[in-house]
Order: sequence, then structure tokens, then C-alpha cells
Amino acid sequence: MNTLPVRNVLNAGMLEGFAATGMRPAHQARSRELVIRLFNEGLALLNDVDFDGLSIETLCHRTGSTVGAFYSRFENKDAFVNALQRIVVVGARREIYANYENASWETLDQLIGAVARGAALWYRRHEGLVRASLRRANGERDMWTPLRELGELNISCALPRILTFLPPQAHDGAVDRIRLAFQMLFGTLNNIVQVNPGPFTLEDRRTAPFIAEAMTGFIRAGDRRADGAGPTG
Repeated sequence: MNTLPVRNVLNAGMLEGFAATGMRPAHQARSRELVIRLFNEGLALLNDVDFDGLSIETLCHRTGSTVGAFYSRFENKDAFVNALQRIVVVGARREIYANYENASWETLDQLIGAVARGAALWYRRHEGLVRASLRRANGERDMWTPLRELGELNISCALPRILTFLPPQAHDGAVDRIRLAFQMLFGTLNNIVQVNPGPFTLEDRRTAPFIAEAMTGFIRAGDRRADGAGPTG
């Protein structure tokens, strides 16, 4: 599978204050290093296998640890994957806050373009975990909750910034258009990860710009209606 490397995406510092159901706290540096090795290798393995195919024995072999060491930290495979998802979300939340605080966009196209590129890159880095979460969410609705909350955070950070690029007369209904535009973004990326229907993939460099163009055009549709040009402008 042609995906970006995912090893060393996570680091031991991310375990500070981190807790997850079924995971025992890692207080010592050696224990934290083991947990992070397991997490990073878990991300890599999930790019090649689904949740059912994720082998604890293989995971431990590839991290130079023992099965006993794994179970000293996690109750079972479900607890491991749930904790992996949550720590990935912790890291993503920090990235989202930092990106919005440090970036300055001069146009709506720049902002939406950056959002779409960032989302596509994140999905490429975590493709296996997203796929496992999507498929497990069919039977476990709570499995998707952390990733759904991550999407909501992205929207809440982007929305006030997007509104600054829209004329006041176009603000009527703008929030709904913006939220649906983000639903288009995440829905498209989820669909690519889950079934990869084509013709565009996460690896295709045109995917993010095309999605950004569609999002921007839909958001700006309110400008045209406000000017009396009609829905198609």
C-alpha cells in the first residue's frame, strides 16, 4: 500500500496526563518508550491489515517486546486500538490548535486549500487507523466519537476565520454551508479510506485541491445568492 511512513508519529511526551480505558499508566521512561513503540508499530501494521488481522504476536515481534509486556500495559487488543485512537486524536488536537493560531491566510482559497491539504495528509498518515475505526463503528457507534469530535474541532476553529472572508450580506446561512462543506471533505476522505472507489486516491496530488475547490465554490454560493445572481450564479 502506497502510504506515508507512520513510524515515530507519536512520542513519549504525549503520554503525559494521558489515560484510556483498559490501559495501565506508564510512569517510568522505559514503560513509556515501550507503549510508544507499540503505538507507532500498531499504526504501521494497520496500514496492511484490518482490526481482526492485527496480531499481538506480530506487533510484539516487530517492536522487540514480549506478549507478556504487551498485556502488562493493555487489557486486550480492543483496549490497545482504543488507546491508540485516542492518543492520535490528542496529537491531532494539538496540531489543529497550533495550525490555526500560527497561520495567516489572505484569501478564502488559501484557507480552504490549507485545510484540505492538511486533512488529506493526516488521513494518509493514519489511513489504517481510520479504516479500522470506520469498520468497527458499524457495530460500535462510540468507536467513531473521538474522530467525530476532532472534525468538530476543525470546524469550530475554521468557521469564524472563514466568515471574515465573506461579505456581511452573505452570512445568512453561511454557517450551514461551511459545516456542509466540511462534511463533504471528511465524507469524501472517509469514503476513499473505507472503499477506495476511485478515480481519486489519497496519494493523488489532485485530490486535496479538487476537494478544496468544491468546498470553496459551495461556501461562496451564498455570495452569489446575496447578490441576486441565483443559485448557479
